[in-house]
Amino acid sequence: MSTPASPSDHQATASGSAGSLGVAELSGVPGLTALAVEADAGLLDPLSSGTTAVVQSSDANYLLHLLQVEAAWTAVLAEHGMVTGAQAEAAAEAADPRHLADYDLIGLAHAGQNGGNVLIPALKAMRARAAQAAPAEPGVSSAIHVGATSQDIMDTAMLRMAAQVAGTILADLRTAVGSLAAMAAEHRATPMVARSLAQHSLPSTFGLRAAGWMSGLAQAGRRLEDAAADLPIQWGGAAGTMAALAGRVATARADGTLSAATDAFTLVEDLAQRLGLTAPPGPWQTNRMPITGLAAALADVVAACGKIANDVLISARIENGELGEPLVVGRGGSSAMPHKQNPVLSVMIHAGALGAPGTLAQVLTAAGAANEERPDGGWHAEWPALRQLMRTAGGAAARTAELVSGLRVNTDRMAENLNRVGPLLVSERLMAELAPLLEEAGSGVTRSGKDRLQEIVDRSLESQHSQQQGSDFRSLLRAALPDTVSDAELDGLLDPANYTGEATTLVDRLVAAHRGFAEQRSPAGGPAR
Repeated sequence: MSTPASPSDHQATASGSAGSLGVAELSGVPGLTALAVEADAGLLDPLSSGTTAVVQSSDANYLLHLLQVEAAWTAVLAEHGMVTGAQAEAAAEAADPRHLADYDLIGLAHAGQNGGNVLIPALKAMRARAAQAAPAEPGVSSAIHVGATSQDIMDTAMLRMAAQVAGTILADLRTAVGSLAAMAAEHRATPMVARSLAQHSLPSTFGLRAAGWMSGLAQAGRRLEDAAADLPIQWGGAAGTMAALAGRVATARADGTLSAATDAFTLVEDLAQRLGLTAPPGPWQTNRMPITGLAAALADVVAACGKIANDVLISARIENGELGEPLVVGRGGSSAMPHKQNPVLSVMIHAGALGAPGTLAQVLTAAGAANEERPDGGWHAEWPALRQLMRTAGGAAARTAELVSGLRVNTDRMAENLNRVGPLLVSERLMAELAPLLEEAGSGVTRSGKDRLQEIVDRSLESQHSQQQGSDFRSLLRAALPDTVSDAELDGLLDPANYTGEATTLVDRLVAAHRGFAEQRSPAGGPAR
């Protein structure tokens, strides 16, 4: 196992031997470090760049979780007399966030290639730092990572990180659901046209559309909440048998330092409680259901956000004009067309919704490729995909919360678009209520009432181009109907705003069903439990 290179070594590599990095263009830039060359600042991922989820899922934070899992395990062993308190304190000192900058991320990443994972060099660096923290205490290095394997620490750290990210995502989803609940209530009776297969279909209300958005976000949020609340610790040892830990437990019992009532499972359960994770009945090194469940929940969040973004993108078009994104100075401008106000929040969310299914597929493929007792590549393929889903979901939730909290609603354009088709928009209602009357009025005629109504519809559509007086739909229908239908009754039947069905009641039901999700608050650093 090679020793990680120092930051100064990386500086020399980046500036003096650019060919080895494939970045000859950057070789002459003063002060350029390997971290600047290799780190991902989010230039190609504007959706998640700058969000809390990105910080929480960063390499630095993952390394911190690795160190803290090791330190927590050493603390559990100290509580049961299997290592000394001084050794546990030295491990905690090595895992203290104050010292995180002393670990060389690039060096660890490079050294991790020698063993296929970063835990191997990270553990070596941690042991060295812990020994420095307690130079008079013997056996500090060997007190860290007792009875564990790399996958135990890495899986546990990954899910601890995921719980933290999930807490952030859920907070943003609750904010968005709260905003949409208020929007749906405000516009529960605001008429607008519903569209199916991209065409005007029937009258509806904007409140019902907003309530649908809210329902999707709340359902996705609850799925993520359930997945995050059940994230398990990983502890199986080299082959999932816990043999190494069982051997250490037997030795400690024989030495009289460990109670006979304490077994390996007790220790693992104590670690799970300390880390805020659940203790499963056994290891899951090649049973990746905890990962696939989490990944699917994250993808659901992105899909629910994507639905909202898609609707806003369509409704923000100039020819539609029903909705507009929040106005922020400097946002939405075009480099070539100064008159444009681009809906960039929705564009970013939409992009995330397009990419998340493929990322989820990678997690599922990796889970299906897990073989025997320890995966030989499937596990490795899972890491970047799961983290990308965390970031995409985090970005989508944050941008959606901002989008819906300041969404501009143009009710005048909604009314204008609703009336664009005219009374033809309520043809479904007319078929049900007027076709029988047309059939009676046309007694002795072989055509049915529905056929007669369809003929009136066709004639009115043909006359729209000729603009012939008296050939509009209302006039033609009035002439065909019996006098028992008054003009006022006919106008009421033809008014789209009078044919929104149970829209307002549906809004009330959906808001009542999901408002509680918005009002629930998660504790810092994780989902509500």
